[in-house]
Amino acid sequence: MKKSLVFVALLLARALFAAEEDQTGFRVIQERGDDGVTLIMKSDYCVEYTVTLEATLKNMTPSRPLPFTVDAAGRSSFVLAQFKQTDKSQAWRYNYYYHWEYGGRRKSTDNDADYAMPFGPGRYVVMQGPRGTFSHFAGSGSENAVDWDVPSGTIICAARDGRVVGVRDDSTVSGTDPKFKPLGNYVIIKHADGTFADYHHLQTHGALVKIGDQVTTGQPIGRSGATGFASSPHLHFMVFQAIDGKKVLSLPFRLKTNHGTFTEFIKGRSY
Repeated sequence: MKKSLVFVALLLARALFAAEEDQTGFRVIQERGDDGVTLIMKSDYCVEYTVTLEATLKNMTPSRPLPFTVDAAGRSSFVLAQFKQTDKSQAWRYNYYYHWEYGGRRKSTDNDADYAMPFGPGRYVVMQGPRGTFSHFAGSGSENAVDWDVPSGTIICAARDGRVVGVRDDSTVSGTDPKFKPLGNYVIIKHADGTFADYHHLQTHGALVKIGDQVTTGQPIGRSGATGFASSPHLHFMVFQAIDGKKVLSLPFRLKTNHGTFTEFIKGRSY
């Protein structure tokens, strides 16, 4: 789910990128003064995300060494950086580039918890398993994700206890072009060990929870759909953590059901 946006200190360039950043819900606000600029990171739908900032500066000093990565850590808005004029007698200019990913970083990459089926009782078929060729291939950031083949409107349940840190359900667009990837509806839940679960492609107005809610395993959290980068209705389920603002690490997970415990998920099979 890599996202990348580029901004420069020109009014024309800012206008060209305005529509794209408004659609994702992630954006940087520039507060310019006589001797510099403050960059404020804002998110409409998520409070746990990771940002990497790069910049080229002329006669400006950054508030911290560049490039750098920072976690939102529960904030929907925060000061990302300040660039200040170095020599008051010389003109200053700046270009900056930021990249964001859902979720936060953690020191461990272990994932030893049990996960429940993210639906009600029954058996469910895998549409695309880990390392699937459509969108779970190596380098996709979804290598260990599972796409469950369910009709639009199917009730989605929390697969593990946690806190809701991301909710979007206002998107109405979908398609098979990767450009639709950041435009899907979702619920993101943070677990006690710092891992995150992404429940993606929810139907429009399909969320049943809000940011800050504590949820328990089996609790309904949304309704499945086909928004974003999707060819048909399904639930994209992934356990992950951020590496930086450019990459996430999808983690293998153990699914415990009434029919058994599973760690491998094969396309076309039911679990």
